Amino acid sequence: MRPLLNTVLTALLSAALVTAPVLAAPSPAKTPSAPLGIVVQSDSAQAGTDVTYGGATIYDGDRLETPQGGTMRVQLGSQQIVLRQSSSAQLHAIPNGFSADLGGGSVVVSSAAGQTFQLFADGATITPANAEPASGQVTMVSAKELVLTGNRGVLKVTMGDEVKTVEAGSSYRMEVDSEDSGSDPQASPHHTARNRFLWIIIPAVAVVTGIVIWRALVSPN
Repeated sequence: MRPLLNTVLTALLSAALVTAPVLAAPSPAKTPSAPLGIVVQSDSAQAGTDVTYGGATIYDGDRLETPQGGTMRVQLGSQQIVLRQSSSAQLHAIPNGFSADLGGGSVVVSSAAGQTFQLFADGATITPANAEPASGQVTMVSAKELVLTGNRGVLKVTMGDEVKTVEAGSSYRMEVDSEDSGSDPQASPHHTARNRFLWIIIPAVAVVTGIVIWRALVSPN
């Protein structure tokens, strides 16, 4: 009986020694987000929950914010995004460029030749219309109103099945309008509404002002 008991105790002790290092091993570290860009200029701005500064690294998924009177300029490879005061945007990497989800305020986005960006605001998607360099300023006035100024190249604005291009030197106020897609509610009880933009052109003097501001923001000096 005693040899059998000794055998059982030896087996249990061996199993405990084998499993102990596994139980004590630390859990795998969470993989950090990939670097996306670098802060070129910052004035009281934040990246995530931290106040950021010139030379700081921006990571995929970071939310950028600027307070009243603050600004931030971020270099994303050969492209840039500039947040003006009281603005916020969340950045992500996409093939050959970056995407930005505008939470409020005003941003200037620019792409280099062969690169792209996607700016999401009020249900619209704004991208370069082709592979040529493009830049534009987008201001979220409210949840149903945007102001878009084309600074360089051609921009493409998409909302649902509606597509419009914006040339450099033109500026529009874009108001979201809900349109009922059911022509006969009695015949189709499940008719739905879809959103579309009302395009209101802004006088040229405002466009010139926007382009001057863009040039000042993207200037290396």
